[in-house]
Parts: sequence; C-alpha cells; structure tokens
Amino acid sequence: MLPREDLLKGVENRDIVARVIDQAEQAIKTWEVMVTDFLSPLELAEIQQRFGRLTEVQLVSAGGYPQAERQRLAVARSEVSLEASQVPLAALEIAGNFLFDPATHRDFLGSLLGTGIVREKTGDILVLGEHGAQAIVIPEMVEFLETHLTQVRSVPVKAQRIELSELKIREPKRKS
Repeated sequence: MLPREDLLKGVENRDIVARVIDQAEQAIKTWEVMVTDFLSPLELAEIQQRFGRLTEVQLVSAGGYPQAERQRLAVARSEVSLEASQVPLAALEIAGNFLFDPATHRDFLGSLLGTGIVREKTGDILVLGEHGAQAIVIPEMVEFLETHLTQVRSVPVKAQRIELSELKIREPKRKS
C-alpha cells in the first residue's frame, strides 16, 4: 500500500490528505476512480505535491472551468485511463433581482451553507451582479438546492441546474 507516514509527514491539512490517501488506496484495490469533495487551492497544491512522486496512482483535478479556484480531485490507479471529464460536477444558476439589494460572494455562500450543506460540497461561486450568481456544486446536491435555496439576503431566488458550458466566466485579468 501507500507510504502513509511519509505522505503525512509535515502536512498542514492532515485530515484531508489522510482522506485522499484512503481514497487512493481504495482506488488501487478496486480499480475504480475515486473522487474527493471540493478542495481549496492550498489543499489541492499540497496533495498534488505529496502524490507527485507516487507511481501507483494518478490524480486529475477539475472545477468546472479552467481557472476554477476550488476543485475536486479524481484518484485512480496509474493503469486506469483518467480525464478531467470524469470528475462529476454540476452548475447551478441562482437567479433573482439584485438591482436594489446587491449581494456579494459571501452572501451567496452564506445562503448556500444556510440550507445545511457543507463548504466541501460547493466549488466556485460566480457573482453576476444584479442578476444573481452561478455556483458549481457536487451533482448530488442539485435537487436539494433547487428546492431549499429560496432566498439570498432579502431577495427571493430560483436555483436551477445549468450546463457547465453556460457558466459566465470572466477572462482572467492580464497585465500588459
């Protein structure tokens, strides 16, 4: 099996890295692709750095669009073909009229978490100004959020699934 103690030596996010080691060992045993919840950029970098020298497993991350900050990680045996498209993700549009009560990223995140789901089940949130926002979540949460996410700040909202291709992503700012 994997060198658990070596992988965990000096790790900042010990619980998360340990969970990924468990998933990696499961992937080696069962030949299945295992997928983590969403990880922060720091957690992701630490895991990729730790697992980089292992030959038994491979990692692929995806967050819904190329510059996504929060991403899920797929872990598989090195013999299994693995692509970013195998990471299950879903996009949700949170539509409402925010013209007179503008909402921030924190407001949308607070409302999502206010439904009772944990942060690890949500990826990036793209705020669309007065029209609402779009959120990337694990697919299992979509129906629940369509039913339970009804308000952000004082604004009634309607949450519904959209395709990842419908995400309104701003081009990254470039310095010239």
